[in-house]
Amino acid sequence: MPGNDADLGAGAAVDKRRLDALGVLLPIRLHALSFLPGRHPLGRAGEGMRFLRARPYEPGQDNPRDIDKFSAPDDPWVNEWESEAQAAIRIYADVSGSMSSEATAAVRNLALLQLTYSLWRASDRVRAVFYGAERHEEIAERNLRSQLDRLAEHLATAPVQPGRDVLDLLAELAGRSRVSRDDLIFVVSDFHAVRHPERQLDVQQWRPVLRALSCDVVPVIVSFELSPRQLGQVKLWDPERNRQRLTLLTPARARRINREERQRVEDLVRMFRSLGLDCLVLRDETDVYPALAALARVRRKRCK
Repeated sequence: MPGNDADLGAGAAVDKRRLDALGVLLPIRLHALSFLPGRHPLGRAGEGMRFLRARPYEPGQDNPRDIDKFSAPDDPWVNEWESEAQAAIRIYADVSGSMSSEATAAVRNLALLQLTYSLWRASDRVRAVFYGAERHEEIAERNLRSQLDRLAEHLATAPVQPGRDVLDLLAELAGRSRVSRDDLIFVVSDFHAVRHPERQLDVQQWRPVLRALSCDVVPVIVSFELSPRQLGQVKLWDPERNRQRLTLLTPARARRINREERQRVEDLVRMFRSLGLDCLVLRDETDVYPALAALARVRRKRCK
């Protein structure tokens, strides 16, 4: 999201110098987003707020009104406060082979970091879960800085796993919904069928699973669109089958691939809407924050 003063590297969300040294440069916007009704952070000390930390003032990123009046004129700092969490939210991120391409992985990573930052600043309790067919790994730190640090490190080193159908994932969560007390779940995936293609768009398969869940679900569909720069001879790699092949990507073939992908996503969106779910479609990194902000506005208006 170039050209916006609020955009910066993921590290700048909490500790710019530290994460810049790690090479984390994914742009996120420093704004809180609330997807559930309830109180919002005040931005300063008050009832129910506790001191979190003091940090150097960042020109162009912090509001000058938040500068601590007791800080030195040549070394201003701001105090950060946090309140009790108003909602428990989990973000499930697909780390399967189909999500490992440069384009889809970049969109997934940015969506995960943006959701984590914005929800945390809205006083929600946020946990991230990386899932595949082999295992799940949950990241749940005590503060925003540690959470983003862990996410950045994991995104850089997480191994590619075989894919898992989202319906199977939700069925597992429904089986232990009495133990888990989540208020909202985001699932960031391309929603490709892995084992049971026939169930992918079967509303009758999805409805009992969603009914058994004790929380709301927001599917975040990561898609793609081939550009003219990607034409010509390209080497394709299937990470889940560990196979490579050289193919000629002609304009006609690229148009057909894009058309089939758009139709697949449209079918998914139509099914999710018929189930009463809010869903997002992200094709590019520039889609992430505007789509999330629009969804937050829609959900808040609906709850009024």
